[in-house]
Amino acid sequence: MSILKHFLIIIFIHTIIASVQINLYLTDWVSDKESDVIFHHNCLYVVATIEKENNVHQIISYCMSESPTQWNMEENNFDQIFTFAELYKENITSQQLYIWSAPIDIIERYQLFLNQLPLSMETSMSTQLYYNCTLPRFGSICQYEFDYYKANYSSLNEMINDFYHEHKYKPNTLTCYINLECNRGPVPACLDWSEICDGKIDCLDGGRDEEYCWQLEINECEENQYRCTNGQCIPLTFFRDDYIIPDCLDGSDEILKNNHRHSYCNIAEPTFQCEDIICGIHNHLYQAPWTSSCIEDRTFLLLKALFSNKPNFLHENCWTAFKCLFNAPTEDDSTCLGFCQNKECENIIETTCPHILNISDVSILFGHVYFIYTKNDFTLLNNWKTLLPYVCYNDTRCDKLFENNLLRSFNNATCIHPEYYNENRISEKNSWIHTLLIPTCKLFWKCNYIIDDDSTLCNKPNMYRCINSSKCISIHRLKDGISDCYYNDDEEFNIANDISSFKQLLKFFKCTKTNNFISYKLVEDGECNCSPNDDGFCEDEYPYIYYAQKHISFQTICDGFTELLPINIDGQNHTDETECEQWFCNNTYTHCDGIWNCLNGADEINCNSLSLLNCPVSHHICVSYLTNQLMCLSIDKANDGNIDCLGATDEPKLCRSLGNKFKLENFYCHNDRYKSCISHQNLCNNYKDCEYGDDEVACDTTRNFTTLEGICNERYRLIRNDVEKFLCARLNDTNKQSIVYFSLNSIENAVKQTTIKTDQNAILPKLTMIENIHNYEQRCHRGLDLRVWLDNEKNLTTRTCLCPPSFYGNLCEYQSQRVSLTIQFQTLSDSWQIPFIIIISLIDNSYQRKIHSYQQLNYLSMKNCQTKFNIYLLYSNHPKDLSKNYSIHIDIYEKISLTYRVSFLVPIIFPFLPVNRLAHQFTIPYKNYIVDNCSQEKCFNGRCVKYFDNHDNITFCQCNQGWSGQYCAIRYHCMCASDSLCFGTLSNNRSICICPINKFGSQCMLNNLICQLNENVTCLNGGQCIPFDENFISQNNFRCICPKGFSGDRCEIIDNKIILSF
Repeated sequence: MSILKHFLIIIFIHTIIASVQINLYLTDWVSDKESDVIFHHNCLYVVATIEKENNVHQIISYCMSESPTQWNMEENNFDQIFTFAELYKENITSQQLYIWSAPIDIIERYQLFLNQLPLSMETSMSTQLYYNCTLPRFGSICQYEFDYYKANYSSLNEMINDFYHEHKYKPNTLTCYINLECNRGPVPACLDWSEICDGKIDCLDGGRDEEYCWQLEINECEENQYRCTNGQCIPLTFFRDDYIIPDCLDGSDEILKNNHRHSYCNIAEPTFQCEDIICGIHNHLYQAPWTSSCIEDRTFLLLKALFSNKPNFLHENCWTAFKCLFNAPTEDDSTCLGFCQNKECENIIETTCPHILNISDVSILFGHVYFIYTKNDFTLLNNWKTLLPYVCYNDTRCDKLFENNLLRSFNNATCIHPEYYNENRISEKNSWIHTLLIPTCKLFWKCNYIIDDDSTLCNKPNMYRCINSSKCISIHRLKDGISDCYYNDDEEFNIANDISSFKQLLKFFKCTKTNNFISYKLVEDGECNCSPNDDGFCEDEYPYIYYAQKHISFQTICDGFTELLPINIDGQNHTDETECEQWFCNNTYTHCDGIWNCLNGADEINCNSLSLLNCPVSHHICVSYLTNQLMCLSIDKANDGNIDCLGATDEPKLCRSLGNKFKLENFYCHNDRYKSCISHQNLCNNYKDCEYGDDEVACDTTRNFTTLEGICNERYRLIRNDVEKFLCARLNDTNKQSIVYFSLNSIENAVKQTTIKTDQNAILPKLTMIENIHNYEQRCHRGLDLRVWLDNEKNLTTRTCLCPPSFYGNLCEYQSQRVSLTIQFQTLSDSWQIPFIIIISLIDNSYQRKIHSYQQLNYLSMKNCQTKFNIYLLYSNHPKDLSKNYSIHIDIYEKISLTYRVSFLVPIIFPFLPVNRLAHQFTIPYKNYIVDNCSQEKCFNGRCVKYFDNHDNITFCQCNQGWSGQYCAIRYHCMCASDSLCFGTLSNNRSICICPINKFGSQCMLNNLICQLNENVTCLNGGQCIPFDENFISQNNFRCICPKGFSGDRCEIIDNKIILSF
C-alpha cells in the first residue's frame, strides 16, 4: 500500500475523531517592499459568538499584518508532503483538502490544476506542494500552531470563543492610535481612538483631537432617524432595539449596564459591542475623565505613565515620598510601607520638597487643568493621605465657575481648593479618580467649549446659547442630565415653552403628567426623570408599559395580563381583560412565548422540546419545593391552590400583578410573615430575602466566588446550574411584552426559552470555563497569539499575532482606522424567497476608484429580514489619505441567476473620525425594477447607473468585466472562475469574484456540495436547497426555499389552509 493511501486512512480516522477546520485565507500574498499599504494576510474568518440570539451576524477576520519573509524558516521535514500530481493520482478532491484544513489559496490552485488537466500535468502546477498538517499545526507549510488548541474542540469557532472566555483581558501595555500627531503626555501614554471628538482636549500640543468635532455638534438627522448624543444618525427603528449591541458609537441609543458590559467584554471576542463603543462623560458607561476608552485598565496605565516621570525640579526622595502619601496608583505598597515608617515621608517632604509641588509637568484635564500641592497644606493637615490638591487652570473662561474671593494664584495659574465644590476625600489607592478627577471634570465641563462664539454656527435653529456666555451647544444636549452651561440653564430649560418648532419637540421625550420634556437619553436610565403617577409608576422608566396602559392592542387582549387602564363604560370599568370567557389563553400570540398566559401554563406545555428531563406529555418542569431539584409536574397540579414548586411557579396568582399594577416581585416566599413575594433578581445573592431562605436553598454552593447581585443577573448567565437556569428563565413575567406586533410567522418564531439540560456533562465545561478564567501574557492584546515553527528539528519557534480588524501591528498594538457598519435589508413581498448576494465595498473618489476592502453577504428575506449585519471595512493605507473622499458602495445581485438588482451609496461624512460607526437600513426594490441608467459619456467600458433612493441623484460607472476605475478605463486581469462574475479588484490586485450558487472560494473555484451531500434530507416537500455562506460550510449552512403550502427550516411544516366553497 502506498504512503499516500496510508495517509488517506489516517486522515479519514482523524476526520472522525476531530472535526476542527483551520483554513487560512490570503496566504499567497507576500511583499518585501516598504510601503504604507497594509495588506492583511494569513487570515482566519470566524463567525462571532453573540451573547444573545438577537439577529445579529458578524464575521471577524483575524489576520497577520507583518511580513512572514522576516522569518528564516528551515525546510519542514516533519510533516508529509505531496505534489498536486500525487494527489490527483489518488483521486483526492479539493473538497477533501478543504476538510483537511488546507489553506484556501492552495485548495483553489489545486482545483485550477484539476480543471486544466491533462495540460496541467505537463506544467509546474503538477509539482506544487500540499503539506499534510497534523492538528494543532496548520498553514501552507504547517508552520503555525495555537497553543490553546484542545483535542475535544468541535469547531474553530468554539476554540476562539473559549480562548477569549478563558483569558481575561487585562493589558499591561497600552494600544495606541498613531494616525494623528498628538502629545498625550509622558511616554508611554498615547492617544486612544475613543478620545477623538469625545468633547475634551487630550492632545496637549494644540487639541488636534477636537479640531473638526464641531461638525458633529451641529449635525442634524432625518425625521426617520435617531440622533445619537455625539451627532451620529441611525435609523429610528434601531433605537432601543438591542441593549447588547448599540448602534451609536457612544451607546446612547441603548441603556447599557456598565458592570455587565465590562465584565463581559473582558472575556469576549472583539465584536462591535466591545470594540466600537466610547465610554465618555455623556453615556452610562462613563468610568473616568482621563480617557473615553472602555478598557478598564487604560486609566490605570495612563496614570502609571503620568507618575512614572519625575518632574525635573524635584528631588528623587521628595517625589517618592509624595507618591506614597498621595496614594499614587503606581507605587508598590511594600515600597511605601518601608519608605514611610515613623512619618519619614512627612519629614522628607518638609526637607526636600519645594513650596509648590506640581503633580505633573503636563495638564491633567482639558489641556489646561493642573493639580498642585503646597507645603503649608501638608503641615496643617494631620491625615496627609486625605489631602486634596489645588485645582489650577489657564482658561479665563472658567473664572465664572467660582467667586473671586475663593481663587488663588500659583505660578501664573488661577487655582481653587476642591473643598469648595467637593466634600469627598482620598481614602485608598485609586479612589482619587472618583473623589477628585470626576467631580473636577464635571465642574470644568461647563467651561469646556466645542463651539466658541461663532455666530454662524450658534445662530442655527438646532443650537442653544448658554445664558450670559459665548458658549453654545446642540439643543440635543438640553435636559440630558449633564450641565453644559455655567448657570445650569441647559438643564432647567423649559423645552415646551421655549421651543416652538414641533419637529424639534419630537426629538425629546414628553412627560405627560408635567408636560415637561427630557432627552431620550434619560429614558430607561434607572432614574425617574418624569414625576411618578398616582400609583408610583414612572413613565420614562417603563415607556412601553405606560403606552400600553392607554392604547389597546389586539395581540394582548385576554392574554391573562391587564395592560390597559380601566375605562368606565356605562358605569362599569373595562380593561383588555374584561369579558374574556370566550377567548383562548393558548393562542398564536401566547403559545411557547415563555410566559404563563394560562394560569395553569397550558400555553407553555411541551415547549421545551430539547430538554433532557424527559417529562411526560402535559407536564411542566419546575423545582420541587421539597427536594430543591428539577422535577416534572402534571398540568392538573398547576394552579390548583397547592404549592408544589419552589417560588410557587406552579401557582402564578400568588405573585402576579393585580389589575394594571406593575410588579417586579414574582418569587413566592413560603410562610413568610413579612413579605409574600420578592424579585427573582434577588435569587442566590447570598442574602436571605425570604424569611426562611427559600431564595437561597437551590443555589450552587460550590462556586468559588460570591454572586452579590443575584444569579439572574445577565453577567452570570454562563455559570448557572440547572435549577438556577430554570428559575431565571421561568420567573420572567416582568419581561412580558406589553406591545406585541402582528407577525406572519409568530408560531415558528415564538420566543425561545432557555433549554434546561440535566446532563451534567453539558454544563460542567461552562462552569469549568468560568472558574478557569485567568490572566495571560497580553502580548497580542485583543488578537490571537500564534506560534510560528522555524526549525522542527531544533524545536525552534517564534511568536506572532493574528489581529482582529480593530488592531494591527506585530503585537496588535496599533488601533485601526476603520468603518464599523451595521446594515439591515428588507425586501418587498415579491422577493421574500429570492436569495441575494450583497457586496459591500469601501471605495474612494480617486481616478482608480480604489476598493480598499469589501465583504460579501448572503441574504434571504424570509430568514434574514430582522438580521443586522455587522461589518468591518478597513482602509488599505495607514493612515488613510484625507485628501480623498470615501464612501460605502453596495451592490445587490440575485444569487441563483447572478442578475444585477440595484446599488446603494453611503457617503462617509465625518472622515476625521478614526472609527466611523455607521448604521443603515435599506429596502431592496421589487423584482421588475428597471435600473435607472444615465447619460455619462465617460463610462468607456461600462454603463452609467444611478444609485437607488439617492436624493442627490448620484451616478457611477458600472464596469464591464476586466475593467475598473472611476470611468472604467483601467484594464485588469480577472482571476475568477469562468462561470462567476468578476466584480473588480482590490488594492493588492486580488480579484473580487461573485460565485454561482454552488461555488465558493476567493476565485469561485471550489464546489459547495452541501446540498448534494444531503440530497434526501436537506429540504423536504420539494423545497429548493440554497448554500448560504462561502466561508463556512457545515451540515446546517444552507437555506430551504419552500413551495406554497409548506414552511419551516426544511419545509417540514404543512401550512394551514382555509378553503372557501360556494
